[in-house]
Amino acid sequence: MTFFTNNPFTRILSFWLIGLLIGNYFPQFGIVLLGLLFVSAILFLLKLKTKTYPFDLYFSSFLALSFVTIAFYTVPHPKPLEQNHYQHVVATILEFPTEKPNSYQAQIKIQWADSAAYYDQTVLAYFEKKDSVSQLQPGNQIAARCRLQRIQNQGTPYGFDYQKFMANRQIYYSTYISTNNFNLIQNSRSQSLLLQAERLRSSLINQLRRYIKNDESLQVISALTLGYRKELSPETRSYFASTGAMHVLAVSGLHVGMIYLFLTSLFGFLKRSGLGRLFFVLTIGLLLWFYALLTGFSPSVQRATVMFTFILIGNSLKRPAAIYNSIAASAFILLLFNPNILFEVGFQLSYAAVTSIVFFFPRLEAIFQPRHKFLQRLWQLFCVSLSAQIGTFALSVYYFHQFPMYFWLSNFLVIPAAYLILGGTVLFFLFSAFSWIAGILASLVAAVTFTTTFLLRQTEELPYSLIEDISLSAPQLVFLLAMGSSLLFFIKLKRKGFFFAAIALFGCFLLSGFAQNLQLFNQRKCIIYAHNEQIHLINGRKNYLLSTSKETPNTQSFQPLTHALKLEAPIVIHLDSCDHYTSEDLIINQSLIVFLNQTFHHNKRIANRAKSKLKMLDEHKVKSNTINPILETKIDSVLKKREISNLASLKVQQAIIADLK
Repeated sequence: MTFFTNNPFTRILSFWLIGLLIGNYFPQFGIVLLGLLFVSAILFLLKLKTKTYPFDLYFSSFLALSFVTIAFYTVPHPKPLEQNHYQHVVATILEFPTEKPNSYQAQIKIQWADSAAYYDQTVLAYFEKKDSVSQLQPGNQIAARCRLQRIQNQGTPYGFDYQKFMANRQIYYSTYISTNNFNLIQNSRSQSLLLQAERLRSSLINQLRRYIKNDESLQVISALTLGYRKELSPETRSYFASTGAMHVLAVSGLHVGMIYLFLTSLFGFLKRSGLGRLFFVLTIGLLLWFYALLTGFSPSVQRATVMFTFILIGNSLKRPAAIYNSIAASAFILLLFNPNILFEVGFQLSYAAVTSIVFFFPRLEAIFQPRHKFLQRLWQLFCVSLSAQIGTFALSVYYFHQFPMYFWLSNFLVIPAAYLILGGTVLFFLFSAFSWIAGILASLVAAVTFTTTFLLRQTEELPYSLIEDISLSAPQLVFLLAMGSSLLFFIKLKRKGFFFAAIALFGCFLLSGFAQNLQLFNQRKCIIYAHNEQIHLINGRKNYLLSTSKETPNTQSFQPLTHALKLEAPIVIHLDSCDHYTSEDLIINQSLIVFLNQTFHHNKRIANRAKSKLKMLDEHKVKSNTINPILETKIDSVLKKREISNLASLKVQQAIIADLK
């Protein structure tokens, strides 16, 4: 137990994580935890005087359950209003409006509303696309009349849960505000530190924009140095992601570490005296947190800044902090203030990467010791890249369903380039008052950025550069992470029990995959897409997409479903033009559809009607007054589960999924 003794925050964090997970997935277990805590407290108090065996066990159990229970009750369970009511609000603009195809988007914070339930709520606002809206700035206050509604998902089954993503950021509502429905409150501007930092960041980006005319280079520099990624094009994001270089576009520990090394070198002379060391710590600490504030306080920046602050203080006290303890302590502090950050993908990837680098890098570096300094640097860079990929592999595959094969090659390019771009941009800001020096520096930074993006595009074109369509279920992810953790402890502590646990967990991983494949090969589903008037019939991996429109369906929108259910490419059938179709599991004629154990009737509309009329019939019918082309529906398994009773209540974004057993 020496590792946990020397790194006490690793143990505290473990119990805290257990409490957060129980609080999120089993909120009804609160009374159970309180009961266990009460029992452990009684046992602990009974042995407090004598402190005889098993006093240590009771005391440890009491502490562990205390952390678990406290963490459980820190998990927020908000209940946002589902009604879409018009409200008169007074709100503060939190960011510069971002131009969208048909609107401007910005987050606003409500100070006052007709209903007190909306006080202090952050809302995703879409403004009418007018020039006056583009002039809004962070801190401006507006008075508006708008309809606040819950943020909705697009309705694609197994797709990205945008509602949950925004809820983790404590944003539950969106609204559309026309220019006629809001007024700027004159002479009002919030002076909060965050909003001032946002305005400063915008000012710095505008300085870059004056000298750098290539849009993509400007977008990459703004993202890499200042954490501003809103203007990154989908194409740029795509080739950075497919080459394994996306991490440099998200300001993280790499960037904070570069700033830390630069500042410690710049102010190193202050450490010659006791008072100077104090000033050294305060100066560098404040500048690190200012940089974190300037770049938007992302989870990875928060983690890195907290950790480097611990390292800074420890080194100044000549008591270097235990690195694992620093990592665990920084995570604990962040989760203490914001429990929802645990479910941020960036938070998970950031901590997985840094922990893996700390553990694997020295071991990989020791395998090969080049004599030449340049080769040493290349080998170290390769070891860092490989270490990070080992730690983030499972999470990356689970969330993104792909793996970049040339991550090591792209990191040879982007990490040195990131040093040059970040350093050059800092110098550009320092000498921005001298236009000729700023112009030279901007040209050099832009040239490095352009060369880097060009080489990344070439890397993306290499054969087998990206493995796609990798599917990993949630249970498989849990078993894989647990297996990896067991192997880490086995390597670190040299205990056979962890090795055997890793083997057992690997067996569970394989069994889970086998069970999932068996289930998917025998799946029978019918999915009704209300938003585009289509029906998806699924039999194992084979599937049919029945469309009531003559337009060719966009199969890209079904990618999440294809990944989750491991489907083949769908067979698209247009009911308007299909007079007859026969296969082993589907029969279609002019009025009848037979699929497995379900029978559907459909009738074509007369010539003067644009869309087909679709009826789905069985023993009973559930009638609807909606104008949706899907007029009536009844599927036995759906009604038995009482998942749907009336299509009139079906929202445009929704989809119905029925298991046909």
